[in-house]
Amino acid sequence: MSQAIFSVFLLVLSFNLGGSLAAEVWQTWCVAKPSTSDSSLTDNMDFACDHVQDECNPIRKDTSNPCYNPDTLIHHGSFAMNAYYQKKGRHHWNCNFDNSGLISIKNPSYGSCVYTGGDTFMNLTSAQGKWCVATPSANNQVLQDSIDYACNHVDCSIITIGGPCYDPSSLISHASVAMNLYYQATGKLDSSCDFNGSGLIVIIDPSYGNCKFEFRQ
Repeated sequence: MSQAIFSVFLLVLSFNLGGSLAAEVWQTWCVAKPSTSDSSLTDNMDFACDHVQDECNPIRKDTSNPCYNPDTLIHHGSFAMNAYYQKKGRHHWNCNFDNSGLISIKNPSYGSCVYTGGDTFMNLTSAQGKWCVATPSANNQVLQDSIDYACNHVDCSIITIGGPCYDPSSLISHASVAMNLYYQATGKLDSSCDFNGSGLIVIIDPSYGNCKFEFRQ
């Protein structure tokens, strides 16, 4: 069934059910969890680029490629994962990558680097779970600024030494936890996950191990 036909089907079905099926079209992208290990990011990138090939050209090792910089695994891995997710039809399982992928409803593109996006039909009830994480291309200074700002407003003890979200001890992981704490505490407004353009709103729980990302209804 084509996406256009499927969209009509969902709309008709929602009317027939008295509107109980609240389906909406969202633009979605796939990015890596900020806590993903370097080895998993490498595996994800290799797997994705083996399947989409040309779509990975923007991150090939050449500074003239629009998405090569920043030259980090979290960015390159996310770009490749998104290329695979888009090419395969944007099903939620195409962004799983052994539970290391997150579906974003905010565009992770930056500058001249374009993360391809596309329409995805989702039930509103499944989109109510929203969290805020740092975008894969955010630089260290922006991440540190985001941590400082968020932690001046909320309790960030869970990312301090001994806290359940201290490991992995990386700026992007710590920033994501702190940004989400602030986002949840301020009513999950889109503007509360901006952080100078470095925040993404995701609809898959970024929690891992003993580190639980706060979620408020």
